[in-house]
Amino acid sequence: MDFGLRTAVTDGLGLAFSRNGAVFAGLNAAAQLVSLLLVAVATTQQLPVATGATLGPVAGVPIGESIPTALTALTVGLTTVFSAIVTTPITIITIRTFVDGATDTIPAVHLFGHLGRATVRGLGASLVIGVLVIGGFLLSFLVPVGIGIGVHLVAGQVGLLPEWLGIIAIVLLSITSFVGMLVGALLLYVHLMFVMHEISVRNRSIVDSLRGSWDIARGHRLKLGVLSVGLILVQSTVSSVGTPNQLSDPSVAQSFSSSVPQLLLLPIGVVITAFVTTLSAAIIARAYAEITAVDAVGGQRSDLNSGDGPSSSETGANTDESHDADVEPAA
Repeated sequence: MDFGLRTAVTDGLGLAFSRNGAVFAGLNAAAQLVSLLLVAVATTQQLPVATGATLGPVAGVPIGESIPTALTALTVGLTTVFSAIVTTPITIITIRTFVDGATDTIPAVHLFGHLGRATVRGLGASLVIGVLVIGGFLLSFLVPVGIGIGVHLVAGQVGLLPEWLGIIAIVLLSITSFVGMLVGALLLYVHLMFVMHEISVRNRSIVDSLRGSWDIARGHRLKLGVLSVGLILVQSTVSSVGTPNQLSDPSVAQSFSSSVPQLLLLPIGVVITAFVTTLSAAIIARAYAEITAVDAVGGQRSDLNSGDGPSSSETGANTDESHDADVEPAA
């Protein structure tokens, strides 16, 4: 089933400005603010100077000096893992609610429908996608550059070709690899943009969610590509302006933490960034709902609860608040 970009954007805006949109924006803002503060603390922490009490050496670190870079990197890495564990269930609930089209309340099935299993699968899928993206970058860049270097060596050593031709080959292939890297990254993102949706809504495994997302994007690459580029540009612009991405740099974090105006502006920037993140999630969820023919008003897809208990379609449950009839759960 095809989908309209305008419809997805319009529906996403409606969801982002709804009560549920405000809830998810608040949750994303809180999680992001905590992560930023943890990173700032990790990168600016110093060992205290002894005052009265005897403080022995700690792992060879001189007293009063900054914690070593390796330890800081480890702390930032642990903070990133903590953030992923916290934000993944929020993302899953957000996807389920927005795909369902609920605006006022979050249905209980979206909160408790195999949330733990979906979170584990979501974390695993994120790791797999990260490996795929890094591998794709390396292949799309190193292969053309390697060919150019080979041509250059052949031209210089064998003498069959002028050496300048090898230099031109390296330059042209480097440009080609850069463009190919961007195009490949966009295509990979488009084909994998619904992995979390397949896990959250259809309760699929990591492998099946990868396949499902790839199949869903097939036939809609152009529209999804335009949608993705627009959302990435908006998110990147707002994030770079609204939140200090350089907090992992100790010098930047130190000056930032000592500036009262910047500290006061930090929550505002985080809130704006969280809203844009929520808006993007809503738009992508509506695109997913249209492509997969998910009802925008009715209950969650029946395969969310497959294998463990009754589904929304089996019980006749409805997320619309106006439906106040009691439904007997299926056996």
